[in-house]
Amino acid sequence: MKRVKFLRDDIKDFLLSFNDSTVSKIISSLDLLDELGEQIRPPKSKKITKDIYELRILTNFPIRILYTFHKENIWILSAFVKKSQKIPKNELKTAINRLGYLQ
Repeated sequence: MKRVKFLRDDIKDFLLSFNDSTVSKIISSLDLLDELGEQIRPPKSKKITKDIYELRILTNFPIRILYTFHKENIWILSAFVKKSQKIPKNELKTAINRLGYLQ
């Protein structure tokens, strides 16, 4: 993963805290994102706002990674376990606030 960057270390720590099988799926999804960039499409990725996208990791419990494209990099803004149909407002707000650090 050359272009994928974590805005904060705690996001990376959260994603690496799962069991080996789940971490493997997360890493392969991030590798795919790194390889395809803006060409990645549903069902793996979905545009949430003008600048924020959702990467979907399908495991026994759905993990979501919110990211953005900035200059030559792909920045991971937030990650969480999705428990309902909608993205939690606090997670989206966090991602939007963190996006402000890049611009």
